[in-house]
Amino acid sequence: MPTTRRHVALAWLAIGAALAAVTAGCAARAPGGGPTTDASGGRSVYNMRAARAEARHLLGLIRLPPGARRSVREPAGAGAALSSYSVNVPVVPHLVDRHEFFAMRGTPAWVIGWVQRHRPASSRQGDSGAGSAGEQWTSFDFTSASGFAGWPDLVVNAVPIRGGRAAVRVDAQVAPQPQLPGNGHGVGRVRVVELDTMLGSFGYELRCGPAGGTVPDPTRICAAIARQPALLYSFPGPDHSCPAGGATVSIAGDWNGKPLHSTFSVCTGGQEQQAAAWADLLPDATVLGAVHIDQGIGLVRLGEREVAVVDLLRGPRRAPGPCLRCTLSFGAGFSVGYGSGPTKQAGWTVRFAGSRVTRIESNLQLTIDGANASSGLASLHRRLPGWHIQACGASRALVHSSPGGRTLVIYRGATFQAVLITTARSGC
Repeated sequence: MPTTRRHVALAWLAIGAALAAVTAGCAARAPGGGPTTDASGGRSVYNMRAARAEARHLLGLIRLPPGARRSVREPAGAGAALSSYSVNVPVVPHLVDRHEFFAMRGTPAWVIGWVQRHRPASSRQGDSGAGSAGEQWTSFDFTSASGFAGWPDLVVNAVPIRGGRAAVRVDAQVAPQPQLPGNGHGVGRVRVVELDTMLGSFGYELRCGPAGGTVPDPTRICAAIARQPALLYSFPGPDHSCPAGGATVSIAGDWNGKPLHSTFSVCTGGQEQQAAAWADLLPDATVLGAVHIDQGIGLVRLGEREVAVVDLLRGPRRAPGPCLRCTLSFGAGFSVGYGSGPTKQAGWTVRFAGSRVTRIESNLQLTIDGANASSGLASLHRRLPGWHIQACGASRALVHSSPGGRTLVIYRGATFQAVLITTARSGC
């Protein structure tokens, strides 16, 4: 279960509990109350009753040192460390967190050590740590519990108080798993878009039952959906910090005759696993950014049909009408700058003639035979024997030619400009 560590405010719990609306035509459940249903009287989405029961069960499993006395409120002198709950808050929707306070003789380190030596039944040791002013904490994961998002856990946090004693807070955290509207089997036809990668946004058609479409290896993806139907249905969750360039995937179309609109982001609680799974199923940067000398870049090749290339590079945007003979640009959604040169809009420019690709240009981070295209003209020349340098107006280009086409890596001074692949026999 994805978590944030140390000094995470209880606001995450309030945010997660407040998010009850669900996409893909699913039902919603009121936080802390009975189930609510969709307009058709369908099933509830989150089994909060089961989550609360599991939390109560987990609290009963914790073992504390002899002499530990339960307190109806936070023990005096514990300070903010226990009241604000500063340890291990999973960022997931509808998180149930039940806690109890205790006071006992001993230091926090001794208490936590004792608890770890008497680990709760069916649990696995999770994270542990120490904070300021003698604070100690540990957690236990219950990976065998099914029907929940990630896995339930217990967190024990101890701080020193007067009289050689320790105040302890024990939290049981359980996030209910949403009930899915479908099982992943059957006929589907959707457009899958991986948004805002470091190379732009890319869209693919996917069909299942039977498998097909423009996405590479649709059979593998359809099989993954059948095994893990949660790949089709997204549910709201709290935003949280995430790595730059993290995967975001949108899916739109229909499945078994029902409309489907889902979005998965590694920056949204409860969606991280699906977003990461889609990122593994779709072509990655090493595929999309590889230059095929005199042939193409990534999945875009010379001679490729216009409709297929436009469908790939347009990302979430509406497809333009057929142009037969034209040049189209596809922005990556950000700017790039190499060396001391000015920044430019990153993206792709593709020329078509007779509805076929005749020229491909991109100023993104591309690789040629394992070498970075922006690594420097002289360095690249040493890495690519058989290429030659020619003038391109105010720029210079490292050039390779063959009967199928020409590849040019263009530099202005020491600054990388673009990779160009063309059927033209001369010029830049």
